[in-house]
Amino acid sequence: MEQTNRIEERSASREARGKDAGMTMLEIMIVLALIGLVMSAVGVGVFAQFKKGQRKVAQAQVNDVASKIVQFMADNSSECPKGIDDLVAQKYLPKKQKDPWNRDLIIRCPGTINTDGVDVVSIGPDGQEGTADDVKAAEQ
Repeated sequence: MEQTNRIEERSASREARGKDAGMTMLEIMIVLALIGLVMSAVGVGVFAQFKKGQRKVAQAQVNDVASKIVQFMADNSSECPKGIDDLVAQKYLPKKQKDPWNRDLIIRCPGTINTDGVDVVSIGPDGQEGTADDVKAAEQ
């Protein structure tokens, strides 16, 4: 008999809790929507930082290649390399450099930007030379 009373008590307590226990579908949908909003705001910030990072990497690359060209020219009687392949072949660079957008760097010797030196340019994310997003080496 005592066991029957315990079973009835459990049943009664489950029924009493049943209406208030758990979350409704609407509450779950609201929570998911809020999580989605927070994640989209965070994603926008992360993407912006990623783009800034790509530009910084490109700037470091073009400056490094420009300095390697200056070394090449000093070692080869001021002769300009014909391209990045010359720098790799003579071990000034360990491998052929590509910018963060997986494009070849442009090398001009003598330069049109640095008329007394060398131009090294990454054409940036838009893939077109001469636009505002180009990354150019500092004067060498």
